[in-house]
Amino acid sequence: MRTSTHIQSLGFMHKYRKKLCPVKQRKMMDPQSNEDEHQLNNSAIKRYFENTNKGSASSVSMMTHEYNFPTSAATYRLRKEQRTIRKWLDDVDSYGSVLDVGCGAGSWMEIFAKRYNRVIGIDQSNMMVKAANEKLGHLSNVKIINGDVRHDLPKGPFDMIFLGGLCMYLNDADVVELLDALKTRLSESGAIILRESTTSRGKKYAQGQYQAVYRSVNVYNDLFSGSGAFHVDVQRNYGYTNLVTAEELVNLRRRWLPILPKDSISYDSLTWWGLRVIEPISFWALPRTLTQFNIPWPILQNHFFRLRLAK
Repeated sequence: MRTSTHIQSLGFMHKYRKKLCPVKQRKMMDPQSNEDEHQLNNSAIKRYFENTNKGSASSVSMMTHEYNFPTSAATYRLRKEQRTIRKWLDDVDSYGSVLDVGCGAGSWMEIFAKRYNRVIGIDQSNMMVKAANEKLGHLSNVKIINGDVRHDLPKGPFDMIFLGGLCMYLNDADVVELLDALKTRLSESGAIILRESTTSRGKKYAQGQYQAVYRSVNVYNDLFSGSGAFHVDVQRNYGYTNLVTAEELVNLRRRWLPILPKDSISYDSLTWWGLRVIEPISFWALPRTLTQFNIPWPILQNHFFRLRLAK
């Protein structure tokens, strides 16, 4: 499963919660609240991804289905993300085996299939597995499994295990248990790569029709420590930031300009292309400048983590 869902962070941004709230029906929970009180419901998460009837499986997989951006927007994000972790991908031998855990509609599997000898993907969503099979089923080096990643993982060893926005749908205990299971499926020099939406500190929960937990980089590092001795590398995902910047602006337009159509292909596309025109400012200088001043905008960030077994 993939996501670019937004939440509101702490501090001065909190007062804008209603203004920036996405279209999804959700209830945001206090990041400092008791973990036991806000456990995610896996059945509800599966139901959301099975019953979403707007957009294609690919757009749902990239969580762009509530915005009328051109398909090139998701392609743009994916291309930027590949560049971000190019060195990590190059470190895996072309004869290697890769496991994509929570493979969604198969966007990353398609990338892996062009680079590596064997690729296996697993996802619990029937809709996603069907889309992935339609996209990749003709490739001899690809296998797609319809199953729950907590119980149905294939045997290794794998030279790389990729989780693209999966841990945000798992409770802490399930994350640790999953990493423990994945660790035993790594080759000696293998790596686990995660791409997760992050908040500035602590945790925040999306509850209701759409459920997820957003953790800070520090919280993820604590979870990784709980799974054993990993060497951890971290990369900020600006491809995600760029797409989410456009989504936040669409949300503002929907909130503050109700005289305009809320669901408009023209206006949403215009937002995306307008930002692309001034890309050196909107997608490069602006997010880096805000980071320098510790201003968490867009509300959610995203990071890649690479976990390698400590030697």
